[in-house]
Amino acid sequence: MRNILKSEFYKIKHTWLPWIHIILPCVYAITFYGAAKITGLKNLGDISIIQNYLVLLGGILPIVCGILTSKVVDMEVNAGHFQVLLSTTTSRYKAYSGKLFALLIGFLLSTSLAIIIFGLLFGHQKPIELLIELLLLFVGSLSIYMIHLWLSIILGGGASIGLGFVGTLIALLSMTNLGEKIWYFLPPTWPSRLSASYIVGSNLVDKSYLYHEIMMWSYVAIPTTIIIFTASLVWFSRWDGKSLSD
Repeated sequence: MRNILKSEFYKIKHTWLPWIHIILPCVYAITFYGAAKITGLKNLGDISIIQNYLVLLGGILPIVCGILTSKVVDMEVNAGHFQVLLSTTTSRYKAYSGKLFALLIGFLLSTSLAIIIFGLLFGHQKPIELLIELLLLFVGSLSIYMIHLWLSIILGGGASIGLGFVGTLIALLSMTNLGEKIWYFLPPTWPSRLSASYIVGSNLVDKSYLYHEIMMWSYVAIPTTIIIFTASLVWFSRWDGKSLSD
């Protein structure tokens, strides 16, 4: 698996992908911090500002994921219609998992930058709180990346980007009353709703709200994520290398 990951990182080494993982979170964190100091956000409490930062970060993840997976899959298409990917190892499970894990590693590093930079600039949070926020954003995005990678291979990058726009819209709408009671069943909403639930619930004397939201989400998300990952592995192991967009 380590060699597969090295191969995946080598493929993107001379593209804009590594830079976007560094520049985008830095720009977002600094821009939001500036907005929190000079716009109407400064009139909000510290907790509300942090919550809005995480909600917006979680909300834009689907479209960012769509663009990144689209680019990664398009590179495989241009390199020989997935033949390089399919021939790198005798195990198709490892080939697919390696590409997915490479995407998730990039996402984890990028999100870490967004959380740490804003945390250092804005303050008002302990390191353990930043770590929990990062963890919630990461686990909430696992299914999103799996779905987008699968869709990009089957239908092409355009479909992944389109779904990303829809996912971002759903995520932002889920923060209204429309998302109550149903967000657990909508993967694009998980990063923003999880982080928002943590910020709100952790600052309440009665933590029952937070525990309820996390438990309700886990009952749906854990089996859903396992099913998506298993199904995508089985499908890829039998895939003939042709997408519906060909």
